[in-house]
Amino acid sequence: MNEKQAFDKLRRRAYLEYHKDGILDILIGLCVIGFGLNMLTDSSALLILSWMPIIFYVPLKNRITVPRFGYVRFDSDRSRSVRASMGILSGVLMLGLFIGIYVFTVGDKIPPAFEVILQKYHMLVLGGLASLALVGAAAVTGLKRLYVYAALTLTIIIVGIEFGISTPFYVIAIGAIMLLIGLWLLIRFLRNHPVIAETPHEA
Repeated sequence: MNEKQAFDKLRRRAYLEYHKDGILDILIGLCVIGFGLNMLTDSSALLILSWMPIIFYVPLKNRITVPRFGYVRFDSDRSRSVRASMGILSGVLMLGLFIGIYVFTVGDKIPPAFEVILQKYHMLVLGGLASLALVGAAAVTGLKRLYVYAALTLTIIIVGIEFGISTPFYVIAIGAIMLLIGLWLLIRFLRNHPVIAETPHEA
């Protein structure tokens, strides 16, 4: 039993180290920045482009992380957890998108009092949904820094609303902080984990 516990602990540490490369943080940060730029410029092209960084997750993992760790296969439960967390994030983001579309299409039918509240606090609703998604993903994957991002998102949105900061600017600030943290993690990861040298095979 002790050997199994020690092995599980070692595997857990390897799993967490494997995801300390900052790639996820960088890509989420770029998506959030893109979303903020879309709000700033009202450009449909930027809205579409804001989702694009996610498609680079696997290629960047293969380019940066795999040469330093090798091809790692973690337990199936953990793999299912990662897939479930991605499903949670995608579902919440889609829900937020549908809410935005609904409000936009029926805006003239919303009661005036509710419209005033929605205009002021709609970002708090979206931020709450995003934070819940991050909390769910953190609970499922064990990546505790996602809890920090959830708290950071809500805090900056509340501060932005209370001080009357323009919405695009505090959204971009959220993404920029995630991006900077991701870059710091990536630099540290590259320094601590050099590329594994291939062993030459004898002819």
